[in-house]
Amino acid sequence: MGLKQRESAMGYFLFDAFVLLMEGGIHVVSILPGVWLVYRSVSAGFLLASAAIVAAWFVSALSFVFVIVGAKRLIGRIRPGRFVLTGKRAIPWILVDRLVKITQRSPYRNLIIDNAFYRYLYFRGMGADIKPTLLLGQRVVIPEPYFLRVGHHVLIGDEAVLSAHKVEHNVVTLEPIEIGDNVLIGARALIMPGVKIGSNATIAAGAVLPRGTVVPEGETWAGHPASKISLFAPKAGKNGA
Repeated sequence: MGLKQRESAMGYFLFDAFVLLMEGGIHVVSILPGVWLVYRSVSAGFLLASAAIVAAWFVSALSFVFVIVGAKRLIGRIRPGRFVLTGKRAIPWILVDRLVKITQRSPYRNLIIDNAFYRYLYFRGMGADIKPTLLLGQRVVIPEPYFLRVGHHVLIGDEAVLSAHKVEHNVVTLEPIEIGDNVLIGARALIMPGVKIGSNATIAAGAVLPRGTVVPEGETWAGHPASKISLFAPKAGKNGA
């Protein structure tokens, strides 16, 4: 291994160590309000102490969201476009990506996904343009919430991935994803950068929408890559009639 390769490897190790320290610090800071709440209620009787323990969970989750959002604000705005993965412009994108992964690994993930208040607070704080009527299934992955624009009454199914980034030949492309009103995105669908989905559209489970795909209003798309399908098209008979 050459000198440059060793220096590159050491850089990755140091960065990962920094991320681990950051993750630990975020969790420590997040639980402090909950710990204080429980501590203050210990001598107040069993019922009050029990209620304080339950409340501490929600308070810690709220603190966690505030810390994550605050860290994102410190990193600053990330602009769409193209840049080299190893360049300086990639650093803010990588740091925010680590914040999103910390959220995905956190014990508060399901609460943030399932509860309308926490979901709205987190995604809006991270820069997403969403409405309170957004519903997310389990294990939905949105690596760049700040590039997400979602209308009213949108349902995104389990394990769907909405990725506003694409990496090709060490070049990162970032483009917003736009979703209209009353849209259904099926489980395990993959939505790539620059995709625009019109209102009242349906994306079938497992569909893959490549970069820059535009789905007109009211249409249903399915497949890999996805294309328009008709739900009411007559089926051909055995003789082709």
